[in-house]
Amino acid sequence: MDRWDVLALLGIVFLGAGLWLIAPWLGLTVVGGALVVIGLGGSVLAEKAAARQELIDAKKGG
Repeated sequence: MDRWDVLALLGIVFLGAGLWLIAPWLGLTVVGGALVVIGLGGSVLAEKAAARQELIDAKKGG
């Protein structure tokens, strides 16, 4: 976890806390949606990085 992950997590927590004060269901929905988007985005980026590394390794080995 780097500093950007921590800042994003804090942003989600504070956004959810603020929305919780307005309407609890709204806060839970927004925070849940944001976590899903961040999780999916992170997994896509990790898969791209792994595929790129496999290509680099294949070019070096061949």
